Order: sequence, then C-alpha cells, then structure tokens
Amino acid sequence: MEQRKNHYFSATLFIVMGFFVVCSLYTLIPLYNSISLEWNVPKQNVIVASSFFSIFYAIGLLMFGPLSDQFGRKTIISYGFLFSAIATILVAQSTDISHLYVARSFQGFTLGCFAPVAFAYCFDHFLPSLRNFTISLINAGFLLSGIFGPMISETIAASFQWEGVFIFFSLFYFVLFLFARLLLSPSNSLILTKDKPWKHFSTLLADRDLRILYMIVFSLLLSFVTFYDSLFQYFTTVFPNQSFLLVRSIGLIGTVSCLFSDLVMRTMRTKRLLIYCSLSVSISLFIMMFFYKNLFVIGAFSVIYVAAISFFLPAIITYIGVLGRNHRGSAISLYSFTLLIGTAVSPIISHNFSFLSVLGFLGIWFLLNAILILRIRRDT
Repeated sequence: MEQRKNHYFSATLFIVMGFFVVCSLYTLIPLYNSISLEWNVPKQNVIVASSFFSIFYAIGLLMFGPLSDQFGRKTIISYGFLFSAIATILVAQSTDISHLYVARSFQGFTLGCFAPVAFAYCFDHFLPSLRNFTISLINAGFLLSGIFGPMISETIAASFQWEGVFIFFSLFYFVLFLFARLLLSPSNSLILTKDKPWKHFSTLLADRDLRILYMIVFSLLLSFVTFYDSLFQYFTTVFPNQSFLLVRSIGLIGTVSCLFSDLVMRTMRTKRLLIYCSLSVSISLFIMMFFYKNLFVIGAFSVIYVAAISFFLPAIITYIGVLGRNHRGSAISLYSFTLLIGTAVSPIISHNFSFLSVLGFLGIWFLLNAILILRIRRDT
C-alpha cells in the first residue's frame, strides 16, 4: 500500500514537471520586445535565443535517456533539475545577447533530462494502468503548456520585469529537484556495459517496426505546431476581430480525452488504436479543409483533432517502450528527440503554404501514417 501511494506521488510529480519543463520552450516569447529594447538589439536576435534552447534541448533529449540506462532514472532526472535551476538563474542574470544564447543553450540541454527519463521510469516502476494514465497526462501538459507557458511568463514579467520570470522558474525547478530526491525510487537494475550508451540507437533503428514508429512520431508535434501556426496566420488575415486564443482553447478541450486513454488502450490493441487516431486526424483535417471559412466547424473539429493527438502520443510511447524493452531509455530518448525535431520543420510548412494547403497536406500525411501502421508486424 505504501509503495502504491509513493507511485501516485511520483506520477503527480512527473505531471507537474512535464508542464513546467515544456513551458520553458515558450517563456521567452512574450519577452522578445522588452529584452530587445533593454539591450538595444534587434528583436530577431532575441528570437534566436529560443532556437538555441530548442537545439540543445533536442541534444539533451537524445543523451539523457541512454545515460539513465546506466546511471539510474532517479539520479539523472533529479540532478538534471538541479542543474536546470542553476541554468535558469543564469538566464535571469544575462546582461547581453551572447550571454543569453549561452544560458538558454545550457538551460535547454539540462531540461532534456525530463521526458525520456520520466517515460522510462513509468515503464520501470508503474503498473500498466498508472503508467498509461501518467504518460497521457504528461503529454496533455506538453500541449497545454503552449498556451499557459507564455501567459505565466507575461504575468510575472508585468510585475517583476523579465528577469523575474526566470528567477521564478529557477526556484520552482529547485523545489522539483528536492521532491525528486524525496519521492522517486532508485532503479532496480542498471545496464552495465563498456559501450557508449548512445550506440544503442543503431540497434533500435535496425528494427523495422521501430523505424516505422519513429517516422510517424516525426509527424505528431510537427502537425500540431504547423496546424496552430497556420491557423493563427489565417485568423489574423481573414478574421482580425476574432480571438485566436479562444479557438485554440476550444481545440485543446480535446486534451480531456487523455483521462480515458488507459481505458481505451486496455480495450483495444495499440496498433488498432494508432490506425484509428491517424484516420481521425486525417478526416478532421479534411472536413476543416472543406469548411475552412466556418469558425464553428474549425473549432468543433479541432477538438477531434487534438483528442486524436492526445490518444496518439501515449499510445505510440507505449508501443516504442515495449518494442525497445532491452534499451528502453535509448528508445524513448530517440522518440523524444524525433518528436521535437518535427517542430523545427513546422515553420517551413506553415509560413510557405496557405491554411487550406496545410490542412490538405497534413490530412494526406496522416492517411499515409495509417498505411505505415498497417505494415507493422508486432502488436502490444
């Protein structure tokens, strides 16, 4: 009973961690103008700091999962948050643009300790029902942070200047470090090998089924960011008097579906669920394509779209975690890296094609995803 209670506390900790880690992807967005004016540098130069964060965050995602296979999940994730607290306070102390680039890069790298290690921890310590539920809520937090991250940053900056945003997050990361040391259980076993931990990536990519899953993972956050980025540009041009935040918030109601993901995953095979999710995404995008001038249709079917993505993410993590069992930390690390890299491609699509073209392109892509899933041989 005591162990089960501790697992619930650990799961709650991961959900909070996930939300505040991904918030850091967005905290600088509302601060571009104030930092630009304070340092008398072009706004574009400040925006580059977010790119540095994303690049080094991706590198961290790629490295910390395999390292946790060797040194333990608790060790990597807890001390990762300690160094994240240090890195974040360094961002607050930045006095020029070059210091900001270095500090944001360090911050992004250290925060890469969370996603792959936390997901691997869920597989190692939680029963399937709690594991699936926790992973679903972590992913819901990732999606919601896109809205609430900038809002938190803007609210704090209004009262305490832009440095106060990073001081707040630094203190919060330090508190999370303390809770991680207190609540998380040490790894039951470690993989003792003289090989460099990231050498397992080649073994994972040699697996045909995992290659297919990683190809699909690449499209998930790419489609989410591309859809909302393109929708924002479309709104500002065609519906300048309408609230984009309202429509986006309506769509994110679909994240509520994560509460039922464990039930759905227990009642049907993972492969079938992924096919249904792909087809649901594709159909909702095609319907929006034919009714793209109707705000009600866009809002209603964006709920279905987000719900499908909310089911998709925990299901595909579970699939990869099971198939990559021997090197689970590496497998989920590669998942996290691939997921994030997809977001780097999204601006190329959303800023070069119309909203209508984006809907059609993504709709076709997810039809192809459904076909690829049918080619996977193993099911869970």
